[in-house]
Amino acid sequence: MDNKDDEPKLWVTVLLLILGAVVLVGLVGLALWYAERSDTTEPIAVPDKSWGIVGDSPIHKRKL
Repeated sequence: MDNKDDEPKLWVTVLLLILGAVVLVGLVGLALWYAERSDTTEPIAVPDKSWGIVGDSPIHKRKL
């Protein structure tokens, strides 16, 4: 038996890889377009810094 007949030709493999990349890029683009068009986004609220550890600095100040 000839083993070369069992493997697909190189141009078929390259064509399938290119087709897969085009489909993947198209699906990502479609998802981004859909996310942009959706009206469910709300502005991010600014957190209230008057309570808790939200306003605390992680770096301790040196006292003189």
